[in-house]
Amino acid sequence: MTLKKIILPILLIGIFFIPFNSWSGLEFLGEYHRDACFLFFIIAFALTIFKKRIKIPVYNLTFQLLILFIIWAFFSMIFNSNNIADYYFKQTNGFYRFISQFGSLIIAAMIVPLTFYNGLFGSSLRQSLTIIRKIILFSLVVVTIYAAIEIMIVKLNMLYLKKPILNLFDYFPFTEARIDIRTKRISSVSFESPALATYLISIFGWMFSYIFTEAKKIKYLPVIVVLLLSFMSGSRSAFFIIIIQLVFAVFITFNSLKLRSVFLRTGLFSAALSIFLIIYFYKPISSYLKNEINSFRLDDSTHALSNKSRFGIQQAMFKVFLEHPITGTGYGLQAFESWKKYPVWAKNNNWEFRLRYLNPNYKSFPPGYNLYLRVLSETGIIGFLIFVTFLAQIFYVCLKNINKNRVLNFIILTSMLGFYLNWLKSDSFRVYFFWICISLVYLSSTNKLIYEK
Repeated sequence: MTLKKIILPILLIGIFFIPFNSWSGLEFLGEYHRDACFLFFIIAFALTIFKKRIKIPVYNLTFQLLILFIIWAFFSMIFNSNNIADYYFKQTNGFYRFISQFGSLIIAAMIVPLTFYNGLFGSSLRQSLTIIRKIILFSLVVVTIYAAIEIMIVKLNMLYLKKPILNLFDYFPFTEARIDIRTKRISSVSFESPALATYLISIFGWMFSYIFTEAKKIKYLPVIVVLLLSFMSGSRSAFFIIIIQLVFAVFITFNSLKLRSVFLRTGLFSAALSIFLIIYFYKPISSYLKNEINSFRLDDSTHALSNKSRFGIQQAMFKVFLEHPITGTGYGLQAFESWKKYPVWAKNNNWEFRLRYLNPNYKSFPPGYNLYLRVLSETGIIGFLIFVTFLAQIFYVCLKNINKNRVLNFIILTSMLGFYLNWLKSDSFRVYFFWICISLVYLSSTNKLIYEK
């Protein structure tokens, strides 16, 4: 058996386990310690190294822009080396923090997509998409079963189901059964609701694509499940982002005569149903919408703390950028500067700053809550422009080729829209489906070059 025949199944198992991170993990893996899928991806990478020849898409413009961003991220540290020598926060010095963060970037942006690129290279792109999507569907089934039981316990107060049924998931790999009675939010096999939300945003395009590749009525079920889980999770932003993905997906597939009638019928039915529900349930619906809008206020009783933390940290990062506009603070190092600039209104009566973000004994660094502001503050305007150009290039290529490889480019476009919006509230590059999509962009370009030759 060749190495490639071993690598691909390992990668597929890794894809299945992407949402499974509710276990305690392996601490020595740092920020990857909870990610069960990472264990399979790193094994696949180790096997890839033993191949006689590792393939790298050096002529792909998307890859070149990514390399340029990584190089600039490294030089941002060089340009700030004098300041970095004096950095010390959370019992961590500046150079150690840079090494850990830059290493994490290399793993996410280079090791993961190149491993997939080599594992799928030479295979039919259509077959690869089909099997990856099927694995994602199998994973979603398990996620949904857990979530359904969790909803009955948390939302319907069927607490008696926890011990005999939900706790059985303790025997499932990389899963620790838990519920959140206090906030009543759903996280399924993920360790928290935002992690489940990111997963649902990531797979929306894959599940929606069943609508125009399958014939049976059941083809609508996967995307409906994603919509329902995003709503039940309690993640306001995730549900909003998925609704935008849905509108975008309908828009770019509307020119299909086969689907146009389906969308029109569905749209008319949904509109009629919505009008009826709004009229009949006006008071509860208006109350719900009012609560959701107020949930973004700084004085909201439920979300005030998280809103103050999020907006306060984002404001501090922008101030850091204004002080370091060209080269930033150095990749991964904005927290050494921004902690001094957290606004008073964000810190007042906020236990998150007192016990976590400004507590020297709590070693985890504060989240940035916005990847674009993080890149801006850490790599300056130059790094930010390279990064935004990289993101725009992906979108442009897929939009340009939407009619040539419809399913592939649809999935990537819809997924990218979700990732780009999700990064307005998240600052991590550790989004596995993003890098899987990047590997598919590389493969699509490589297949085109081979065909033209």
